[in-house]
Amino acid sequence: MSRETVGYGLFFRDPCEIKKHRESLLLLGKMASVGQMAGGVAHEINNPLGIILGFSQVTASQLSQDDPNYQSMKTIEREALRCKKLVHDLLRFSRVPKDNSFEIVDVNMMIKECFSLIEARSKTTDVEVIQELTPTPLTVNANDNQLQQVVINLANNAIDAMPHGGQLFIGTRPSTTRQNHVDLYVKDTGEGISKEIQQRIFDPFFTTKDAGKGTGLGLSLVQEIINNHGGHIELESEMNRGTTFTISLKQANAS
Repeated sequence: MSRETVGYGLFFRDPCEIKKHRESLLLLGKMASVGQMAGGVAHEINNPLGIILGFSQVTASQLSQDDPNYQSMKTIEREALRCKKLVHDLLRFSRVPKDNSFEIVDVNMMIKECFSLIEARSKTTDVEVIQELTPTPLTVNANDNQLQQVVINLANNAIDAMPHGGQLFIGTRPSTTRQNHVDLYVKDTGEGISKEIQQRIFDPFFTTKDAGKGTGLGLSLVQEIINNHGGHIELESEMNRGTTFTISLKQANAS
């Protein structure tokens, strides 16, 4: 059978691979459209959310703390602020960066900024998310938006690996294996990844998820981003005992 070229300069001989590739590109296009729509919806939600927050704050300020309605107003205010933070993070994550410029990024702060998006999904799957961040800042020279994509992608995969619940750990530390590097790790207590699949885990369009639930591009994109940052990504996994992805990036201003 003759070789066929399909997008991105990739070559496939197997018609099944060609079909899978095309379906993945179509799904990726749909995801991009959904992302744009989500951004528009988030903007629209901001307006009524601001009104709810404003009226609850004004009403609470006019009530004494002994008033039976006071705690209700404070609850509305607290939950509206939580929703506002979630909308803000969603807008920030879905925003397409104008360039690929790098800057000094505090890895701990970056994780905190996208944490609400991870936690929002974890609560629907009975997964407990635990932050294990260093008490002092750890800075790297990076693209903040791209690093958020990496963390959220790895966290989503970890949540998928725990369909019956579990624990997800997202942490940072000075690298234990590379001098003047920062380690960022995402660890779960899920199903684990077999040795055979580990060998292909970063291959473009490779996925073990059901049709429509994954493009097979997530981990490939993660690896590409980390490579572009001059970093390293390592995988440790054992069946039924969880998986850990560890990313090492050079510490900012390190020689």
